[in-house]
Amino acid sequence: MSENHFRVIYDGPAVEDGEMEIGQLAPSLLALGKLVEALDSIATGETGRVRVMVRADPKPGSFDIGLSLDFIHSVKTWLLTSDVQAVSTLVTLLGLSGGGLAVGLIQAVRWLNKRHVEKKVTLADGNVRLEVSGGHNITVLPAVARAIDDVTVRQQLERFTEPLRQEGVSTIRFKDGGGVQEQITTADAPAFTASHGGEPTSQATFQATYQIKRLYFERGKKWRLSNGAQTILAQIEDEAFWKRIEAAEVAFSADDYLVCEVRMDQWFDGTVGLKTEYVVLRVVSHIPAPKQDRFPGT
Repeated sequence: MSENHFRVIYDGPAVEDGEMEIGQLAPSLLALGKLVEALDSIATGETGRVRVMVRADPKPGSFDIGLSLDFIHSVKTWLLTSDVQAVSTLVTLLGLSGGGLAVGLIQAVRWLNKRHVEKKVTLADGNVRLEVSGGHNITVLPAVARAIDDVTVRQQLERFTEPLRQEGVSTIRFKDGGGVQEQITTADAPAFTASHGGEPTSQATFQATYQIKRLYFERGKKWRLSNGAQTILAQIEDEAFWKRIEAAEVAFSADDYLVCEVRMDQWFDGTVGLKTEYVVLRVVSHIPAPKQDRFPGT
């Protein structure tokens, strides 16, 4: 059994003191472990070869965790490859070793950003060109071309990046002895949401008034909104509204309201059953919360 070490670092205001909520950390790390296992299985056709081990070592100003890849040999893998080769393959598939012409999983999923792959072309060197609408394309490793369509891989990648969709974590970085190899930011987070596996089974667009329960000034994070009967998490996709926020043309106070056009998508997910997501397409108006009248003598 051999080991290869790298670090995963969660950055943001919520972890500046070197502490992180276990409800955020545990699911993220479990998903990373399952993601590595799934990638290894796709690349080798075997299961149960690799384990991701945790070596916790929090650093001031972030939550910094050491990880190692431990390989358990079968006769087949011992004869065909060394641990060094296996580690190098997995690190490359994840996208943590740059310099090649073909990119790894993290770079490919970020670049696709939920766009549908219209065509896969196997090139002379064995790598695969992914083609999307508009004539755009990217070259990926062969196993990555298979991994992006794998339900387990995409679900675990979404779960690993879930802290970026919650309050207080803005960046997840991968680091080895040579420095930062890759990072995923809050702005990247929507791209890592698992594919629905098809078109929504139902879709509706409507206008509604919501009270803001929680908002974020970072793109990619979902706002918590309530209509009085239901609370939803919604992605804000109104570019004009974001520009007004960034230009400080909008000021928020507690319990403000938004009148907005909302799209609701529903589809069946093989793991959780019926799944519903909300997107704010356009903010029609922002209504400041009513101010409490001051009584005479107060």
